Amino acid sequence: MGGILTALALLATFAVVPALWARAGAPFVGAYVATLLAACLATLAAGLFARQPIVVAPALGINVWLVYGVIYPLGVAWQEALAACFIAALLVLLTVTTPLRRIFLASMPRAIAEAARGGVGLLVVFTGLQMGKLVVGSPLTVTMLGSLSEPAAFVALAGLAVSLAFWAMGVRAAAFWGVLSAVLLALFEGFLVLPEAPFLLPEGLDRTAFALDFAHLAELSGVVLALWLFLFFDTCGTFAALGEAEEVHGLAETRTLLALAAGNVVASLLGAGSVTLAKESAAARAVGARTPLAACAAAAVLLLALFLEPVAAAVLDFSAILAPLLIFSGCLLLKGLQLDWQQASEHVAFFAVLLVTPLSSSLAAGLGAGMILYVFLEVFSGRGKKIHPVLFFFAGAFSLYFAYYTP
Repeated sequence: MGGILTALALLATFAVVPALWARAGAPFVGAYVATLLAACLATLAAGLFARQPIVVAPALGINVWLVYGVIYPLGVAWQEALAACFIAALLVLLTVTTPLRRIFLASMPRAIAEAARGGVGLLVVFTGLQMGKLVVGSPLTVTMLGSLSEPAAFVALAGLAVSLAFWAMGVRAAAFWGVLSAVLLALFEGFLVLPEAPFLLPEGLDRTAFALDFAHLAELSGVVLALWLFLFFDTCGTFAALGEAEEVHGLAETRTLLALAAGNVVASLLGAGSVTLAKESAAARAVGARTPLAACAAAAVLLLALFLEPVAAAVLDFSAILAPLLIFSGCLLLKGLQLDWQQASEHVAFFAVLLVTPLSSSLAAGLGAGMILYVFLEVFSGRGKKIHPVLFFFAGAFSLYFAYYTP
């Protein structure tokens, strides 16, 4: 149940990301098939090899940046962007399989690692609020409350109310019943319309597979560095947020990092953008999933989605039915969050990660902001000699990343 719910919550992402690459010149059908295949294989690896109930999905934020921050402004072909993704994935694989991983993770302050879980939780909640149009864009401020007269907001709020009611009654699968009630309500009211011809044979992979172009890779060295930092820290932070306490920094984490790094290599070879651990995997934990069966069930749904492109498009048209699941599961990630930080550097870094992550829709950006502020405040407080040298490196690297970042 947890794996199926998580996969359903990600269907909109699997429709949006190939559409982004299509705008950059890649064939949509090929990108759609490549993205689903890569995510399916990586999810199976996370389940069968790492023994985790975690789903792998396209990294929406990094794919948006690749299209609108790299391909468009730099005039780069989509094949060259895929080559940068491929090299970054190899760097992550090298980092995971060498002592570099332990060195990098040992340099991370506990306050920042703790804030990563809260940042992911807030990001998932905010995504659900946007998906259900409970929070919308504002002409005066960044966001504002949506209107309950909007069908999406009405369905999302009704499903969330059901989830919370069942949770209060001690029902373990409260998130499932919330989603089910939202689906039934949307179908009954006619907000969700399923296509008459839901199946379509997958095609187009021959136009994207092994299309990488390494001709101008030297010019994209900064892009490769940013991708490497994002994939490594986003994976470590997300696993720390989603995993059980005894799994963090253990064999399960190592295997999960390996599965995702290999998944990114496969994704770039097939013609898909970067993939990452889905924050929506919190939905699987929310309904009690703790075994690899959840990942296998999610992989089966993704494999079936290869033939259900019209249905994915229908869900994309009314994704509010999945909003209750994201809001509910994101709230669960905030349980037990530690707020008792005594040093100013820990306090500021903690809230930087907590705020920047949901506002930028990027855990890597949140971690970068937290590291920069932590190093800055520690140096001026006279404790700079105690900072791990690697943390200085990452603070500098993230400073360059923010300096040359193009939204």
